[in-house]
Amino acid sequence: MCYSAEASFGSGALLLTTGVGCVSMARRRAPWIWPFAVIPIFFSMQQITEGFVWMGIHAENQALVEIASRVYLFFAIGFWPACFSFAAWKVETNPKLRSFLGYWLVLSMGWFVIYGLAIRGDEGVPIACESGHTVHYGYSDSGFLLKTVEGKWLSRLFYLLTASVPCLVMTHRRLMLVPALTASVTAFAAALYFDHAFTSVWCMWSALLSVMVARSIWLAPAKAGHCETLEISSEGGLPILAR
Repeated sequence: MCYSAEASFGSGALLLTTGVGCVSMARRRAPWIWPFAVIPIFFSMQQITEGFVWMGIHAENQALVEIASRVYLFFAIGFWPACFSFAAWKVETNPKLRSFLGYWLVLSMGWFVIYGLAIRGDEGVPIACESGHTVHYGYSDSGFLLKTVEGKWLSRLFYLLTASVPCLVMTHRRLMLVPALTASVTAFAAALYFDHAFTSVWCMWSALLSVMVARSIWLAPAKAGHCETLEISSEGGLPILAR
């Protein structure tokens, strides 16, 4: 999280509490949705890691900055596209959709290659540094291989699509519409107003997804194959929800 180590550690603790609550609720209400229930816990780990990035920056401890930044970028670049792809694949019950999501999961792992380039960094460019009370991650905030204004927007759009498409095509996509919309809006806002620290700011704002995930778990049916469908009622021809 941007701003300070204290803010990062505090948000990490709050996200951990949310994650434990999500897992507990999933176990009681809909065990099949556990791959989404654990997402806040991973967000917690990421935010706590950035707390150590801040500690290293303020203490001018470059070794700590390097180690913590590598862990943080593991989540920010490589992990999330694969995580959401895996979660959608794991909960899918439709054979054709599950096959498609399996291929998409393999595709999403390509972001780990980008992560490898990010931690290698550019010669003479620090992996992370403070910039305007936020953390600037040199390689990822510069657009990866596409170091132009257009290239940065294209890279970020491709990242967003890689992570969100699985949630929008799976059978229970209704449950993930609000989280996907939240991710899209926060990505656009972070790119527009915090271009220099997009990686840090968007990940912080995306942690709001944890609240949306809790909502999704609350609304999830008890069984993965139990979908809501629209039927026409005999009274006035109005659509009703049938379970």
